Amino acid sequence: MTRRRTPPIPFHDLPWGARALSLGALTGVAVICAVVTWHVGVKVAYLRGDPLLPAYTVLVTGYVISRFVLAAFYRPPRDAGIAPSVAIVVPAYNEGEAVARTVHSCLGLDYPEDELEIVVVNDGSTDDTWEHMRAAAAQYPRGRVRCVDLGANKGKRAAMAAGIRATSAEILVFVDSDSMPAPESVRRLVQGFADERVGAISGLTHVRNAESNVLTRMQAARYYVSFQLLKSAESVLGAVTCCSGCFAAYRRTAIAPLLDAWEHQRFLGVECTYGDDRALTNRVIRAGWTTRYDARAEAWTDAPDRYRKFFRQQLRWKKSWSREGPLLLAHVWRSRTRALPSIAVQTLAGLLSPIVVVYSLVTPVAGGRFPMVYFLGLYLVSMGYALTYRMLRDDGMWSYAFIGTFFYVMFSPQLLWAIARIRDGKWGTRDAATPGRPSAPGPRPVRRTAVSDG
Repeated sequence: MTRRRTPPIPFHDLPWGARALSLGALTGVAVICAVVTWHVGVKVAYLRGDPLLPAYTVLVTGYVISRFVLAAFYRPPRDAGIAPSVAIVVPAYNEGEAVARTVHSCLGLDYPEDELEIVVVNDGSTDDTWEHMRAAAAQYPRGRVRCVDLGANKGKRAAMAAGIRATSAEILVFVDSDSMPAPESVRRLVQGFADERVGAISGLTHVRNAESNVLTRMQAARYYVSFQLLKSAESVLGAVTCCSGCFAAYRRTAIAPLLDAWEHQRFLGVECTYGDDRALTNRVIRAGWTTRYDARAEAWTDAPDRYRKFFRQQLRWKKSWSREGPLLLAHVWRSRTRALPSIAVQTLAGLLSPIVVVYSLVTPVAGGRFPMVYFLGLYLVSMGYALTYRMLRDDGMWSYAFIGTFFYVMFSPQLLWAIARIRDGKWGTRDAATPGRPSAPGPRPVRRTAVSDG
C-alpha cells in the first residue's frame, strides 16, 4: 500500500522534543563537516605515494563540504504575487489509468483558471492511456484539458515539443504522467520568474510510493537529500544543472529559440532520445539564463519498486549525465562562471567514481592495504546526508539516506556500462505497459466555473 507523505513541519511548529532532535542532527552535521574538513587537510598535508585515492578523497570531500556550505545560504524565490499564464504539459506513454490521476491533480491546482492550460500528449501508447486520458478530461468542462494524440510513438521530446507548440502560455510547466503536483505548487513555482533573468525553475519532487519496500525508501531519501542539499547549493550559484522532468517550469522566451535544436539533438551521430530534462536545462544555461530551485513547490512521483526496472532507469540517467555533464562543462566557464569550479569537480569526481570503487574493492583482495580512509570518508558523508535528512524531516526515514548512499556508490561502476552504451537510444523502462498501477482517484473539485471551448 502506498500513501502520499506529508510535507515537513516548519521548525517553529515542532514540539520541543522534535526541535531538540533536529538541533542534535544539525550539530551532528556540523561535527561531520568539521571532521571531513580535517580529513581533507590531512590528505593535502601528507599527500604522497599512491596519489589516486588521496586525490580523489580530497576532491570529493571538498565538493561535499561545499554543498553543505552553499545550501546553508539557500533561500527559495520570494513570493512576488505574480500569476502569469501557465501551460502544464503532460507527455504520456503507456501509463494506463495512472495518467488520469495526474490529470485530476492538475485540475486541483490552486491557480487562476483563466491563466491555466492543461495539455496532455499521448506519445503513441500501445495500451489504453489515450482512453483514460480522454475519459479523465471528459469529467471536466470542455476545454479545461486538451488531449493531443501523436498517432505514433515519437519519443518524450517530441511529445513535450508538441505540448509546447499547442500553447502560447508564458510559463511552461512539465509534469511527468506518473507525477502529482501539490495544489499550491504551481503558484509557488512561478514566483521565481519575477526575476527576468530566470529561465527555468525546478520544484521539489517526493517519491509517492516510498512505503512500498526498501528500494523505494532508499530512493525517497535520496530524492529528498539530492533536492534539499545538492539542488539548493546549485541554486545559490544560479545554475541548477537539471530541472527535473517530474516537475519543473520554463520561461517560454527562454526555450522557444532552443526548441528545434533540443528536439532533434544528435550526439555521436545518433538522435538523442533520453535525458530530455538535463539537455533542456543545459541549453537554457548555455543561453545565459539563470536556473533555480524552489523547495516550496512540491510534487509526488512514482519510483521503481523492482530492482530490474530501477537499474534500467539508473542506466538511462547515467547515459544522460555522461553526455550532458561534459557538454555543460564545455560552456559553463562563460555562461555561469561562478558555477565552474563545482561543476568541474562534480564532473571529474563522477567520471572517476566507478574506477575508485572498483580499485578500493579489488586492492585488499589482491593483497594490498584496505582503503580505510576512503571507506571512513564514505561513512562520514553518508552520515552527513542521513543527519541532514533527519534535521529537515521527522518521518523515521533518515537511516535510508545513510544506507542508500552506500547503495548508490557501490553500483556506480554501472557508469562505465552507460558510457559504453551511450549511443543506444532505448528508454529501458518504457518498453511496455506498466502493470499493477494503482487506481486513479476521482476528480478533485474545481474551484471556479471552468471555461469551455464550446
